Amino acid sequence: MLRKGIVTLIKEDGSGIITDENDQEIPFKFEKDFLKDFTGATVSFRIDLGNKGLVAVGVQLMSDSL
Repeated sequence: MLRKGIVTLIKEDGSGIITDENDQEIPFKFEKDFLKDFTGATVSFRIDLGNKGLVAVGVQLMSDSL
């Protein structure tokens, strides 16, 4: 199931936080070569259970953020 949220934090290492439509903060990790400043961008993503809890995967920019 795809979810929608806003990138609220990106760190130098490519990790960050997406705040979803339910105000839940979901961590993610971009590949370092993909790292750009997408803070505030609307994204779609799926939720997986990682070693440390929920994590956003398959993060994609929504067309209204381009």
